[in-house]
Amino acid sequence: MSDKRKPAARKQNRVSSMARANREAFRAARERAEKTREVFNISHQVRDELRTLQDRAQDSQVGQGPLVPVVAEMEVEGEDWVYQSVDEDTLEELSHRVVLKTNAGERRELFCTRTLDEAVSAASRIVEFSDGVVLIETFDP
Repeated sequence: MSDKRKPAARKQNRVSSMARANREAFRAARERAEKTREVFNISHQVRDELRTLQDRAQDSQVGQGPLVPVVAEMEVEGEDWVYQSVDEDTLEELSHRVVLKTNAGERRELFCTRTLDEAVSAASRIVEFSDGVVLIETFDP
């Protein structure tokens, strides 16, 4: 004898829209929490590395002793590079200074030359491109 039963009615899985929304909200919250945890861990690693670097720098500073001031050989002002050290022989050869005096009253030393002719030639070119007065000064003997 075979038992032939009718299949039971299939249970329908009904999930309310509120339950679905809650499930999605919790899933999104878990993802945000995981991302926050990753950022937190990375920031702690960076902080620890910086603390180690700071400790090493302080240790090396103690070993160096007091610092001695050093004259800069070059300064960068905006896009201009100003060289501070010049050979003594070169300094002795220079005789004239070319200075730009702007309409605002600012005075700016541009460069030095070996002869008056070089200074006049350079000053004549500078006058064409600037709003100001170009002065040529001699060095005091």
